[in-house]
Amino acid sequence: MNVFRIVPFLDFGGVEQRVKLTAFGFQDGDGVHLSIVALGHGGKISEELIEKGIEPLILGYSVRIPNLKLIYRLYCIFKEQQPDVVHCSGSEANFHGLLAAKMAGVKIKIGEEIGFPKHHVWWRITFRAIYSFADHVIAISHVVADKIVELGEVPRKKVRVIYNPVQTLPMLGGVNLPKEARKFVFITVCRLVPVKNIKMLLRSFQQLAIQVGPGKVVLHIVGEGPEGAELMRACEELNLNDSVRFLGFQKDVSFFLRNSDAFVLPSFSEGFSIAMVEAMQCGLPSIVTKVGGPAEIIEEPKTGFLIDPHSEKKLTEAMWKVYSMAEADRKLMGYRARAKGGTFSPKYYVDRLMKLYLQ
Repeated sequence: MNVFRIVPFLDFGGVEQRVKLTAFGFQDGDGVHLSIVALGHGGKISEELIEKGIEPLILGYSVRIPNLKLIYRLYCIFKEQQPDVVHCSGSEANFHGLLAAKMAGVKIKIGEEIGFPKHHVWWRITFRAIYSFADHVIAISHVVADKIVELGEVPRKKVRVIYNPVQTLPMLGGVNLPKEARKFVFITVCRLVPVKNIKMLLRSFQQLAIQVGPGKVVLHIVGEGPEGAELMRACEELNLNDSVRFLGFQKDVSFFLRNSDAFVLPSFSEGFSIAMVEAMQCGLPSIVTKVGGPAEIIEEPKTGFLIDPHSEKKLTEAMWKVYSMAEADRKLMGYRARAKGGTFSPKYYVDRLMKLYLQ
């Protein structure tokens, strides 16, 4: 089976991580040749793929909808390569890839909605037409599935929910720092963009730091993005420079997760959150948004807490609960989180994809 996986970019982020894990999963299987195509630029993920002997095709086009030259380029690739399956992830990939695949007569066409579309009437009509070319449309959570059906873009019978794959992290401890030498560490891992709501996290963390006293809590922020410089300025204004660490992009986040005490991500919306599942695999209780996929995964209060991303007070209260919790209770919460996080393996994801392709 010849499968083409189409994505907007191959830099870093949830879509890119999912494609990387899919590529690694199919490497271990028989009878599937996977080609990965980035419509725009490459980056960190494309470099990782190349290191593993997987050569992605980086087209270098503008992904802004519509790009007729990009559609024609994809059409030519599909006509020449004759894929059995074209699987597109993300709005730009769905628009250009599904249209080109339809024109080229590709047998199996899969779209994938990776988040909550905010489409006005014109875009709803446009994507209703685009998704009509797809045999199935994957949603990364049930709430995302409900949203695209509610918008009238996809009929319910076409939608398939397949949760994101998350690389299973080895259950090893990090650096064993003496407890008395460690501060309580909250950690967030995300792209630094407004939807992740890190500004509110900084304000809530400031209130928590005042509440518990100086020098007792630290916030680690792992990730890069266009909001990075603005968030650093906010730290200065909130007098948090001594207790907030910006750690940038990290290829291996497991080291930082294992040397933390709790994960926090108050996004305004979150389709799934690979970072949250990675934190769960490392035995961390999570404080995450109740808007979107996390609410389907976190069992409150067994594995974490769900908060309103518009309530600074609720976020501070949840962080206080985790901080003030007896260590044995927090470890039990982390143990339950680890058991749940282990169910999102790349193998399970690839098996689900294969069943869908073979339908």
